[in-house]
Amino acid sequence: QRGLDMMDEMLGPPSDEDGDEEDADEDQPDDDFYTAAKRRSEKKKAERHEAYAVAPKFPRFEGTVEGERAVGYQIMKNRGLVPHQKKANKNPRVRKREQYRKAVIRRKGAVRDIRTGEAVT
Repeated sequence: QRGLDMMDEMLGPPSDEDGDEEDADEDQPDDDFYTAAKRRSEKKKAERHEAYAVAPKFPRFEGTVEGERAVGYQIMKNRGLVPHQKKANKNPRVRKREQYRKAVIRRKGAVRDIRTGEAVT
């Protein structure tokens, strides 16, 4: 839409240069009907647009604020780009417990379990 508006400003509105003057006279009574239908359609679209328009998240503040603005959370933390962490990595106790569980599983593959209480014959 915006690009078409800019093009119309630069080149002017599109013109009908077909050279058929007879057809233009015959369509004149129909043009009133079509323009009325187009106006009704645009009015209906405008009403629908107003009905479903999303309210702004934050109210607009008209005016200037005196002095320096307050420091926000992101500026205070100053973390920059930080990769996303899994939930287990955020808690060191849980992370070490999971590491131990995996280490025990790996060790079972390398070392046999000690069997006690069985008769050797």
